[in-house]
Amino acid sequence: MDVDKWQYGDQEDSFMVGEDKYHSGFPSVEQAKERFLPLAVPCPLCKKPPEALSWVYLVIPEWACKNAAEHKGWVTICDQCKLQISFFVEKG
Repeated sequence: MDVDKWQYGDQEDSFMVGEDKYHSGFPSVEQAKERFLPLAVPCPLCKKPPEALSWVYLVIPEWACKNAAEHKGWVTICDQCKLQISFFVEKG
């Protein structure tokens, strides 16, 4: 999964932002890596390190979450294996 700027889900219920430095209003990938890289794990299949994975900011509608406080955050994805590795909740 390679997200250049932004992408909507099938029903436009979720919003993902990739490494777009010019898309205002969303946290930067650099800040996310500073915060969460020590907690990130490599891909369990190909062993790609966390810093080489795709980092995508994901906002899930509150109605789709059991815990409304955990509806947005950073997802790490292995593009090669097409696998979501981690989800880091963005507080606030």
